[in-house]
Formats: sequence, C-alpha cells, structure tokens
Amino acid sequence: MHVAELMTIPPVTTRGDVAVTEALRVLVEHGITALPVVDDAGRLEGLLSEADVIRGRVPHTDRPTGAGGAPALVADVMEPLRASVGPETDLATAVDLLTSVSVPILPVVDPDGLLVGVVSRSDVVRSLSTAQPTAQSTEHAGLAPHERRLLETACRAPSVHNTQPWLWRVDGPFVELYADPSRLLPASDPDGRNMLISCGAALHHLQVAARGQGRSCTVTRLPEGPRSTLLARVVLGTTDPEGQGRSEEAHRRDLEDSARDLEAVAARVTDRRRFTSWPVPEQRLDHLASLASRQGCTVAAVTDPHQRHRLEELVEEARAGLAGDPARWGEQRAWTGRGGADGVPEEALEGPATRFDDEPVLDPGGIERADGVLVLATPTDEPLDHLVTGEALSRLWLSATSELLSLVPLSHVVEAPPTRHALRHEVLATSLHPQLLVRVGWQETSRDPLAPSPRRALGDVLLR
Repeated sequence: MHVAELMTIPPVTTRGDVAVTEALRVLVEHGITALPVVDDAGRLEGLLSEADVIRGRVPHTDRPTGAGGAPALVADVMEPLRASVGPETDLATAVDLLTSVSVPILPVVDPDGLLVGVVSRSDVVRSLSTAQPTAQSTEHAGLAPHERRLLETACRAPSVHNTQPWLWRVDGPFVELYADPSRLLPASDPDGRNMLISCGAALHHLQVAARGQGRSCTVTRLPEGPRSTLLARVVLGTTDPEGQGRSEEAHRRDLEDSARDLEAVAARVTDRRRFTSWPVPEQRLDHLASLASRQGCTVAAVTDPHQRHRLEELVEEARAGLAGDPARWGEQRAWTGRGGADGVPEEALEGPATRFDDEPVLDPGGIERADGVLVLATPTDEPLDHLVTGEALSRLWLSATSELLSLVPLSHVVEAPPTRHALRHEVLATSLHPQLLVRVGWQETSRDPLAPSPRRALGDVLLR
C-alpha cells in the first residue's frame, strides 16, 4: 500500500505570515493536531503543531516576539520540517517516520515540493481497520471478465486534462473508488475540486456499466468523511437479466436506456473543434439540464442575452488570467501532447490551441454565438458537491452524445476566484456555487470523428 491510498486531501494548511491566533482557530475548527506551513505557491516550508501554538502563546526569552510579548506569526513559532514523504512512499516507511521521528503528521509532497496531502496516525489506523483482500497482478489485474468490463467502462469517463485521477479496489460485489492525489493539478486545482469532479464522472460511468450488466448499484459516497481519499463504496446487486420485480415495459425501457448509455460511453470524446453556426434549441438544452439535475446537482442553461454577454466577458477574463499564469500554463504543457496512456493527445488540439515554448498547449476557447451554455452548480461547496457534479457531468455528456451533440467543459472560469465570484453573483444571481461551465453544440457532419483519448492500464489504477 502506498501513501496516496490513505492520505488526507486536500490538506488544511497555513502560511508563515498568518497570526498564531488564526492558526489556533483553524486547528480547533478542523479538529486536527498540526498544520503544514506553505508558501504562496503551495511549497512546503514547515509544520505548526499544537505544541508550537502552546509555546507561541507563552512568552519565551529565546524566541522572537510580537506585540504583547508573545510570538505573533506562525513563522515565529513553527518547527523546521523533520520529515515528509511522496505519494508513492510505501505505508511501512510512513509508519516508521510517524513513530520514530515523533511527528504528528507527515506532509506528502510531489517531486516539485508542492504539498498534495498529509498522513496522520489516525489515517493509518483507519486504513488498517478497513483493509481489503488484495488482488493478484495478472495481465488483467486479476479481475474476472465482468469486473474488467465494469472498470474499463468506468475508466472511459472524462477527466481534467485526461489525468484519470482515480483508483479502484474490487472485492466480489464491493467496488471502492479512491482519488489518486498523485494526479492532482496543484497550480490550477490546488483544492482538488476538478479531481473530485473527474472521479464523480467515473463513478457515474461505473453505475452505467453495472446497469448494462443488469446489476443494481447501492452507492455510499464519502463513507469515511470528506477528507478521505475513499470517495465511494459501491455494492453491486446480482445479475437480473429477466428484470424480475418490474413490468415487461419497464424492463424493456431499462434495457434500451442501458444500451444507449453504453453506446454513448464508447462514442463520447472531447471534441474541441469549433462548433457549427447551427444553434442548439433552448428546449433541448433544458431537457439535457433536467436529465443531469437528477444526479443531485443543479444544471441550468444560460440563455438570457444580458447574462450571456456577461458570461462571455468572464470567459475572456479567465482566458487572459490563464495566459498570464506561467505555473498553470506549464501544468497544461505537462499534460498536453505527451503521448502515452494519459494527458490530452496532440491530435485532439485541432480546435482552439496555441504554442508554449514550441509545444502544443490547450487554449480553453471562448463562447460562440450559437453555442449552448450550461452551468452546473450546487448548494454548498464541499467535496460531496464536487463528486455529484462529476456524476451530473457524466449524465449530461452521455445524454448529449446520444443526441449527436458535442460538449466541451470550460473549467477555467470557475478555477479563478474572481471570475467564479462574478459568475455566481452577476450571471447566475443565486446562492448556488458554480462548479463547472460547459459549451454544447453541433460538429460538422463532414468531419472525421476523433479517436477516443488513451486510457491507463487497469493494473495501474487497481489497488491491491
């Protein structure tokens, strides 16, 4: 087992220039014993523990002090970093550090020194108490044929930059979905919202695959709480090819719906090429929104001319902000045109694209006059909201694909706090939190269809 399988994400952090009293409030509010201290770029600088805060609230002659004789800032009292691990560090090494170095938590950093999670002793205890039997490594990761088909379908889900940030554990009728924090995008998605949306789409694809096998699904989301990498636990029912307990008509509709969804999974691609000038009828947008809203996320079409105009301005503001952010551009470059089993293939960049250091980089594009626009929003802005947004996105995308419509997410508008705030209050004028913006339109029928993006091998996404 690796650290990535049990670490807490996103980590609660503080900065060196934060007042000790504020850090104390965060510790109490979240019920944790230590806070990683990071700089503005998210790089780890140190660790602030409860003991540091206690010492910081009592004057010491050998410590720098602020007003009132007690240290004022986190930087004054935090301890130097004594140990950290990477997402691929094995559990045994992490346990040795937690016990021998006597650190309250272990920060988890990526190769660039960016903090991606934390591991505590309670994380280890929880993992040991819920440990599952391991699968054997074979050509198909030790899966039965029907299990392999389930996961292959689930892994066809869309994900931000095709990072495929999911991991799975299968034990008979039980399937668990985990986030893979090693695939977090720290520059554009430091809180992991897009990562969870991607995993939510995979969760919905899994349910589609199960229905295609005539199986029921009982889904428990976030069974270990919002800060665990375990995102969902699914119990699959036994195969029921005859539709027992349902009318013949209901069974027939279920079979037709399942077949249509599975066809859409196979056909779905992210086609960034410019849409035609044919407008998408408003009633069709409303129908798609209604279907997707059944997943627990509010989906609404933006059709009012004034709202559309302001939305187009926000999209351009977000594009400009992205162009002026080297860290986010560099992150896109790392996941674009890289070849292999993940990332955005270069052949998928025939739509709006630009060059960055002579390498292709995805440009999120703007909104054309004929484009349909849908916003996915939730009542709160918690991990569960992000997960169900992904499920709604999957439902929306498969329904659009079945109707021969093309869909392109525009996540950059909600990645930047200023444009997300304006989208919420100036365009939607609602208390809902916007999670994702999507364009919907028609592709030229004379164009050759794009090939599906590559996918990681099942053995690489299966926990053993």
